[in-house]
Amino acid sequence: MSQPISQRGQKRQQAILEAATNTFLQHGYEGTTLDMIISQAGGSRRSLYDYFGDKQGLFSAVIRYHADKLVEEVRSIDVIGMSARDGLTMLAKNFVFALLEPLNLELYRLLISHAPAFPELGRTVYQAGPELLLSELEQYLKHLQREGELPAKLPTPHTARQFLGMVKAEFQLCALLAPEQLPSKSAISAHIHDCVTFLLDNR
Repeated sequence: MSQPISQRGQKRQQAILEAATNTFLQHGYEGTTLDMIISQAGGSRRSLYDYFGDKQGLFSAVIRYHADKLVEEVRSIDVIGMSARDGLTMLAKNFVFALLEPLNLELYRLLISHAPAFPELGRTVYQAGPELLLSELEQYLKHLQREGELPAKLPTPHTARQFLGMVKAEFQLCALLAPEQLPSKSAISAHIHDCVTFLLDNR
């Protein structure tokens, strides 16, 4: 049975994850060596192996760490008690703007470029990220239905997926491929507001 990690060990893990994030983003997976990461994080190769195994294990840990962080930022929002309009708008804004954070965009690009070599990692990130958020949105929509705050015909089995796709639009793709064409934050917020209105007023 594994022993709990000490506070010092947790700080050491965090330092390695941060150094690995910087190094993978700067040099790519192939161009990164463990020595580069150790020189930035401090510590020893032995401690890195103990915490993460080899370079593949560390790369997987970096991607999972940031994916979990993004999801937790969205999940931590307490919308129970808000009106449907306010709750859906807040959830949608946090979801979209989290996707558009520069760090998350770069990590997404890194994961997609190496997904064939890390199929299990891709599945894990999908299940702990988009799939989980979709499931929780479905539950929230059912809550709104019980409260009588949705049009009578909603939600259908597809409403949560349709809503996320609608608010996300092509913003993430635009930020990745043509960032100079990404609409302003206020324009994206206006788009999200219209999406919520379309959902709630579609009677």
